[in-house]
Amino acid sequence: MALCDNPVLIDEGYTSFSLEKWSGKKCYMIAAKRLRIAWGDTPRYWTWKSVTESRFKEAAELSGQVFWLEIRGRIEKRMLSPSTTYKAYLVYKLTQHTYGLNWAAVVTVCARAYGFDYECPGLKEITAGIKSTAFLAPQREIDGQLARNKKIKKAKFPNEGRADGWLEMELGEFHYQGDEDGELEMICCEIRGSSKSGLLVQGIEVRPKRR
Repeated sequence: MALCDNPVLIDEGYTSFSLEKWSGKKCYMIAAKRLRIAWGDTPRYWTWKSVTESRFKEAAELSGQVFWLEIRGRIEKRMLSPSTTYKAYLVYKLTQHTYGLNWAAVVTVCARAYGFDYECPGLKEITAGIKSTAFLAPQREIDGQLARNKKIKKAKFPNEGRADGWLEMELGEFHYQGDEDGELEMICCEIRGSSKSGLLVQGIEVRPKRR
């Protein structure tokens, strides 16, 4: 099937759509331009650049320094295939000037009302009680830090095995029965560590969970 190997762009070029090869179920990637990225419109921190290997016209590069890393996306549940458990992934690369990404981030996927406001509740409220366990840097760069920090349990690291050469960090999962209204919110944030830079974001991918 052509849609299994060649995603098509929808939503004015800001979302890619494909079908999973094994099940024929719907898959999406939401471009960085459609995500809520804190200070994403401030060139001092984030710049938008054309990347040959991206599905989209532009990717977001954290070229400046931020302490507050906030990346949030949304998708309507009705766009998904029914009776399916989905996983969401942040799809990104690290640049040559990456630093500060060795702090554990919070990742989560949660059900929200249709048309929800990102500010109600705010980021701190919606992530309260969720432990910081996701490292955007590869495990080989973090092992020494984990050995010293006994508080971090069940650390998560990026998948480096994507066929397109990008990294992906699992944000969470959600089962869509088929009759629920509303949206899913997908979050990756790190707001308690040091300054961060050198992150290139293509988007957030939503695809069926492999059994």
